[in-house]
Amino acid sequence: MDEQQQEDKTKAKPSQRKSRTLGQIALEVFSIVLGVLLALGVSEWQEKRNNTERAGVAVVNVRAELESNLKLLEIIHPSNALIVESIMSGEEDSQDGNTFIPGVQIRSSAWQALGSTGLGHFVDYEILIELSQLYSMIDVYRTTSYGFISSNMNMAATATALDTAVDNKRFSQNFLTYFQMMVQIEEILIGAHKNAISKIDES
Repeated sequence: MDEQQQEDKTKAKPSQRKSRTLGQIALEVFSIVLGVLLALGVSEWQEKRNNTERAGVAVVNVRAELESNLKLLEIIHPSNALIVESIMSGEEDSQDGNTFIPGVQIRSSAWQALGSTGLGHFVDYEILIELSQLYSMIDVYRTTSYGFISSNMNMAATATALDTAVDNKRFSQNFLTYFQMMVQIEEILIGAHKNAISKIDES
């Protein structure tokens, strides 16, 4: 009887060793996988935090750009609106010395930098939409401004070639529709800039 029990114990040992060995391996694999997952999680969290901070800096730069644009628009818009009113009333002669000023200096570099770096994913969605619409309007305004400047230069070049003076009164009347559209866009842009700056400050 004792010999039988001893034989059973002897047979059981390899199985127990194998069971313990598989358990240890499983535990080690689990520990490794858990460690890798934790490391990836921490790395992802750190990367997201860094991108969020960089996006915050980019938005601050956009806000500064909007402030600069707003100051420019608030300087040129009243003068441009007055010139349009004078042309419409037939009193443009009273505005001698005053020239319609398209705001081609209006900037969008900070917005372009935000988009090119892919940091827009880490900016509040409502702010992003607001800025996107605003800068689309800026593109329209800038394109219109360059179109006006190009036409102005062509007229001046033609007058020089023909050795004649530029008829400013006729030029103003011919481009009145351009002027009106640009003044309207300026007014919209001023309000949009103020709204965007306010929304950024509230975020």
